[in-house]
Amino acid sequence: MNKSPGICMVLFGTLLFASAVAQDSQPADLAGDRKSAEQAYNRSVEKIVLKDYGKAMVDLDDAVRADPLFSEAFLLRSRVKFQLGDHYSALTDVNRAIELNSFLGEAYFFRAFYAFATDTGAIRGEDLEKAVQLGYTDASAYYYRGLYKLIKGRANEAISDFNAAIEKRPGYAKAYNDRGTARFGNEDFQGAIYDFRVAVSLDPQLAAAYTNMGNAKMKIGDYQGALFDFNEALKTDSMLTEVYNYRGEAFMVTGDIDQARNDFDHMLSLHPSDGFALCGIGNVYMKLGELDKAQEYFDRVIAMYPGLGEAYVNRGMLLELKGDLEGACNDWKMAETLGIEASGEFLKECHKP
Repeated sequence: MNKSPGICMVLFGTLLFASAVAQDSQPADLAGDRKSAEQAYNRSVEKIVLKDYGKAMVDLDDAVRADPLFSEAFLLRSRVKFQLGDHYSALTDVNRAIELNSFLGEAYFFRAFYAFATDTGAIRGEDLEKAVQLGYTDASAYYYRGLYKLIKGRANEAISDFNAAIEKRPGYAKAYNDRGTARFGNEDFQGAIYDFRVAVSLDPQLAAAYTNMGNAKMKIGDYQGALFDFNEALKTDSMLTEVYNYRGEAFMVTGDIDQARNDFDHMLSLHPSDGFALCGIGNVYMKLGELDKAQEYFDRVIAMYPGLGEAYVNRGMLLELKGDLEGACNDWKMAETLGIEASGEFLKECHKP
């Protein structure tokens, strides 16, 4: 029932800004008062450095009024708007920047970034490709392109992009975390643990990396190490509630049934319908020999989540303990159809003479 590591989404806490030098492709005679526009733009940059985004917006409004063809001003204004939470208007401005200058690689990157930040499923992979092709090769461009590829299941390509991001920014903790996630997906658990360890050394507040490292350690059988990492994750971010499930699983394996039950019960107090925690409590009761109580939980999980293959595996083990081999085999067959590879080992019991 062990889940894959989580991808670490990062938004820019401090607004970065581009040079004030204009790069527009529009003919000069179509532009407005570029000199006044650039002066307003430069004033906005000074205010952005001070994180005074409201006053920066006033200057950027002046810049685009003075020269409606100043693509960099639209781009920077889009970034300030995004920082202020006006995401729809930010997207409008970045689209205008691209209309004015289709070679502005940075604009393609930020259009993809806005989509990613507001709706991960809507990320524009083509924009990330375009940004890099046009020379916007900041570490963040490679990082987000890698993140996009990771979400799309292209782990090896994602690793290449995370490598590029780390080469450009050696202290990029989140790139290490997500490269570790890609390596985890490739079953390179030792490589994943290395990346997660580097991530937390660079950013001790990166709770997701502690969680991911704990999951990777469980894959290599280091349950004590996993428990340490899960504890660190919860110390760092108590809102990362899925860690209670992972830690509960580790406690189960190490034989600390009471602690396992405490973690699964706590998870259910926060999320009463969590399938993983319900399975966990079922396993606790099965371990304690309270088979009827355990079956209540497994039946409940399967009724709520009929596609959760792990629940069928667990209920199958329970039914075998109760002497119902036929019912156990039916559950394991269902688990197999749902893609649970481990069910194949259990099904061998069904073929014995």
